[in-house]
Amino acid sequence: MFIEENCILCGECFTQCHWIEADHDTAEQWMQEIIDGKNSEVLQQCVTCYSCNERCPQEANPFDRIAELQDKYRSLLPDKALAQLERQFEFKGQLADTPQADRIMSVCIFGRTHQSLMQGELYDLPQVGGKPYFCWIMLGHAGAVSIQKARAQQFVNRLAATEAEEIVCFHDDCYTMLTREAPDYGIEVPFRPVHLTEYLADYLEANQDRITPLNMEMAYQRPCASKLTPEKEPHIDRLFELAGVRRVDRFYDRENGMCCGGAPTLLQIGDPDNNRKMNLSDALNYGAKAMVCLCPMCMEQLNPIASEMNLPLIFIGDIARMALGEIDAPF
Repeated sequence: MFIEENCILCGECFTQCHWIEADHDTAEQWMQEIIDGKNSEVLQQCVTCYSCNERCPQEANPFDRIAELQDKYRSLLPDKALAQLERQFEFKGQLADTPQADRIMSVCIFGRTHQSLMQGELYDLPQVGGKPYFCWIMLGHAGAVSIQKARAQQFVNRLAATEAEEIVCFHDDCYTMLTREAPDYGIEVPFRPVHLTEYLADYLEANQDRITPLNMEMAYQRPCASKLTPEKEPHIDRLFELAGVRRVDRFYDRENGMCCGGAPTLLQIGDPDNNRKMNLSDALNYGAKAMVCLCPMCMEQLNPIASEMNLPLIFIGDIARMALGEIDAPF
């Protein structure tokens, strides 16, 4: 949530943004406007990449206030479009055959669309997925956090019905909902959410005698939701190290990571391809032979330009599978 008393109007939330242009005076004006609850110009320009929360030196969480006002003023998508989006992911049936296990993997809506990313021994554990287990974080990107909030308890309840002690989150958004958003809404999460990278790193650590180090330099594509849950970065570094992947120290990484452009595409804001080219060129300029993606949607958004640049995109789970000898590297 936005912590108004922490804000000192320094403007870094907007002057450091990859997607909008603002000098210090403009940034200060916009911040004061959203503090006052006004329909500021920044509400239309913001592409909801969450970066300003991580940029804020005072930890005031400015995006939380922006999201609240984008919802209030319908700054990004109109009611009709939002209602259609909500219907697209709504589940109205009855759950059947819910698996019961101490550890469950939740694959969100990617079980059907990206099954190829869930092959092999790493994914040999009970899974839940599909519309009943959609985490609704996407609605925050559409300027409708009220829908996201309204659906959060149902999402947690359905996962809790597995009676699992741990839920491994295949998608970054699901982990963010369970560890950041739901607690902010006052929702108790009665199990431990485990980020995919923590699970993968632990698996490799337990099977170190089987690993053949990849000895490759790769860039990392940090998705939007990671701006809200930066505490998982050590797991990503640990996974890379165990797999023998050198994460190139490039400009658009970690706190300065650039989102894939999926949200601007959805919202039809600006020309995301310019930013995508900057992001991918940065990876190549720093010596990356491939780019590792945590989010399947990032792969889809970046793939056309990455293909033109001859920069392979690799799902993060696949570097673990490569290290274990299940699959070959793409080059």
